Parts: sequence; C-alpha cells; structure tokens
Amino acid sequence: MTSPDTVRGSQDPAGSDGGPAIEPAWAAVPTGDPYPAYARLRESGAAHRVHIRGGFDAWAITGHEAVRSVLADARLSLDPQTAPEQVRQDICAGHPEERLSLLGRHLLSVDPPDHTRLRRVMSGALTPRRVEHVREPIRQTVDRLLAGIGPAGRADLMADYAVPVAVAVACELLGIPESDRASFIEWGRRIAIGELADPDAFDDVTQKMAEYFVPHVARLRREPGPDLLSALAQARDAGELNDYELISIAYQLYFAGHETSACMIANGLITLLLHPGQFDLILDDPEMLGPAVEELLRYEGPVKTATWRFAREPVDIGGQIIPAGAAVLPVLASGSRDPACTRDPDTFDIRRGRTQHLAFSGGFHYCMGASLARMELEIAIGSAMRRLPNLRLDVDPRQLPWRDNLMMRAVAELPVTFEPVSSEPA
Repeated sequence: MTSPDTVRGSQDPAGSDGGPAIEPAWAAVPTGDPYPAYARLRESGAAHRVHIRGGFDAWAITGHEAVRSVLADARLSLDPQTAPEQVRQDICAGHPEERLSLLGRHLLSVDPPDHTRLRRVMSGALTPRRVEHVREPIRQTVDRLLAGIGPAGRADLMADYAVPVAVAVACELLGIPESDRASFIEWGRRIAIGELADPDAFDDVTQKMAEYFVPHVARLRREPGPDLLSALAQARDAGELNDYELISIAYQLYFAGHETSACMIANGLITLLLHPGQFDLILDDPEMLGPAVEELLRYEGPVKTATWRFAREPVDIGGQIIPAGAAVLPVLASGSRDPACTRDPDTFDIRRGRTQHLAFSGGFHYCMGASLARMELEIAIGSAMRRLPNLRLDVDPRQLPWRDNLMMRAVAELPVTFEPVSSEPA
C-alpha cells in the first residue's frame, strides 16, 4: 500500500523535461514502514527529484546533514509567494494539510523580516512560566482520561486518550473555555481518522474553526486571560502583528499543537508496545522516560517532512543543483534515521544517549513549542504505562491502520487491552 501522496513515479527515467531523472524509489515508500525506502534514497544521494502527483515534481532531501542545511538556508523560502504560480496551484491541489501550510501569515509560511518579528512576538508570549503553567492541566486531563478508561480493560488510545490529551493542551494555550472543548475534541478525532474514513474532515473542521476563532479572539482582546492567545491578542493591540496574522497563528497553534502531539503520543505508545524490553526498562527506572521520549521522537516522529521550501535561486544540495522556483521537501523522518549521524539508526534503543533527531525541524524554524511537547509526551506516555497494567496491543500490528500523507504519519487507531483498574486516580 502506498500513501495517498506518494503516487506512481514517472515512466520516463530521463525526465520528460530533460532534467534529472524522476526517482522511482519515492513511489515505493510504504505506509507501514517507509524507512527502508528512505535508506535507498539516502544511499543514492542527498537530493532527489520525485513525482508527487499529477504533473507536479519536487525535490526530496533525505540525508541528515543535507536536511539540516536546507532548514537553515535562506535561499530556500517558506513564503509561497516566492514560488511560481503553477507550483502553488500544484501544492494546493493536494491534501488539505499541505494547502493549510501555504495559507495565512504564520511562522511556517513567512521569511525574515516578518518571520523574525513573529518569532519575537511568539517568544515573548510562550515564556517558560506559561509553559510550566500548562503542566498541571496536562496532569489533570491525563488523570481524568485514564480514570475513565481504566475500568473497561480496553480502549483505543488514539481516539480515547492521545487526541483528548493533545486537544486539552492546545485549548489551554488558546484560552478555550471548558464548555467549548468537547467540540475541539470531536474535531481532533475527525482529523485523526479523516484520510481513512472522512475525506472531507479537514475542510469541514477548518471551516468550523474559522467560525469559532474570529469571535473568540475578539473576546480575548476584551477580556484577556493567562493563556498564550490572550498574550498574542495583546501584542496585536500593541501593533506587533495584525488581525490576519493573529488568526493565522491561532490556526497554526491548534493544528501544529494538537495534531502532532496526538500522533506522537500514539506513535510513542505503539513503539514501546512493540519493544516490550524497552517498555520494561522505563517501568523499572522512571528516569529513563526522558531519554525514551528523545529516542521515540527520533525513531517514529509523526512529522515526515518539514513545510515546503521554494528555491529563490539555483541551490547546490549535495552536488545536485536545485533550479530556481523548484519546490523542496526536507524529509525529517529520513534525516533522523541517517546512519551518518546515528549508529544503528533502525534499532530502537532508549539507552543510546544523546540523539540528533530532526523531529522539531531545525535552523531558525526550530519548533518553539519543543519544551512543551516534551513535557506533554513524558506525562501522557509515562502515565499510561504506569496506570494501565499489563498493557497490550489488541490487534496484529500489521493490521493497524496508518494515517499517512506527504507530511504526517501516525497510527489512526491504537486498540489495546489491559487489566481493568479502579476509576480512582493513582
């Protein structure tokens, strides 16, 4: 099975336009385990011309150092306005998440000096104190959810646990009142399974969120709270960003926050369940949880590729000249499994020590929420491991459905069994 966006490659190995050959290995990247295909791509070079869909070709960057270089290269723009019109149309013909990455004015779609300004505003709002303020709400949400599923002895840890935890954290940052959070949880669940069961889910959810966020932001401007979005609304009133940027950032915070976190919680739990020896190491020594999270991010991070880059001018990447105007796709998941930076990279080992993963991107686009994400993962994964005794996967792992598109990869369902436990929090 191939993913929705890794369609069959060109039958013209020389490239119909006289350019470099289309890389056929890209079309063979499977949903369940893309890493052998990534390894074949790395072995043949750092940059590969690949067929995405229709008549749209792009350049996939797969080696660790090459990916890191691309992430920090100012000659590669995130602003879609720098790309040729046809390239923008080709990308917008794809999955809704790809379109969303091109819409709005937020940290993933602008270059300096706008990026520098918006990152400064975000840095002033996402303070260590505000991040730490979210710790207790995460614990309370985790306790409530585990208490709710504990007596049943079985659950879908994606729909029943990972999504609600991640949505709760995003709602804390966005100042969403408790009375409205059920809608956000339902939207999160729709997105998590959308590609498999509901192809219109993403568009429907973004429309509903637009209808919600505009009056919500107006309320926070009148009555600010301790949340991150209130701080950004105040920055808007101080003239540091405009209304359009504020709403775009709210979208980014929700989607980049809840979606990647939910996928990482689920991917982390399935990886540990498939490596019971590593699972037991953490139970025996809780201090191993922090290193385990870093290894999970490296080994099975949910973000396959960084957002699109567009070459402002011809750029040499690993000896391959990327032409001006071309779309460039840094493959983070491949870079994190490159043996050039990690010994025995296809082995999951929480004792390997410091890792050089790219789960949080890199350069001046390094994820500003990395510390919050690590906190969330440690609490959510560690609590589930401790609170659900004899936790086991309830299906053959080969039967697990994977939500997979060009940018994201995660299990869509995570059915498990465990010994029923009291509904009282531990």
